Amino acid sequence: MGHYAAHVRRYFSALVLALLTATAMAVPAQAHAELRSSNPASGAALDAPPPQIELTFSDVVSLPDGDAVTVTGPDGVKWPVTQAHAVDRTITAKVDTAAAKSGAHTLEWRAQSDDGDIISGKFTFTMNAPSAAPTSSVMMSAPVTNAPPSTTPSDPGGVPAWLWVVAGLIAVVGAILLVRRKS
Repeated sequence: MGHYAAHVRRYFSALVLALLTATAMAVPAQAHAELRSSNPASGAALDAPPPQIELTFSDVVSLPDGDAVTVTGPDGVKWPVTQAHAVDRTITAKVDTAAAKSGAHTLEWRAQSDDGDIISGKFTFTMNAPSAAPTSSVMMSAPVTNAPPSTTPSDPGGVPAWLWVVAGLIAVVGAILLVRRKS
């Protein structure tokens, strides 16, 4: 019975070690905030320029040193961005849409992650018509429907990845113990 208890103790300690290793590997991957959705959405086609940019992240963010949001039109002219605010997981910035032109616009963003690192990215959206009287009802409904697809790819890949590592480690530890037990 004492020999069996030693096996169980060794198995348990190996299992705990495997779980600790998997957890340690999973934590750094989730430390950085990621852009989950935006208004305007990436790839959106807008009939009216958005009076405000809204970026929603997976974790708490703050404003970085320098510009948090930059919008550049197809002619290379930057939109004046004012009143950038970071509240919890969202950065909002007011934009002067006078520079809006028909065509592809590039939105570049920067944010400070909760761990102090600067994260950044960019995407494009298209203006179908030059700046006119903004119709906020159209502007509000179009980007919202485009937001969920941008969140979907990052969610399924995030959690199961470390779960697979844990399952794999448990299987390896189990196999090693079975081989030792038979011999």
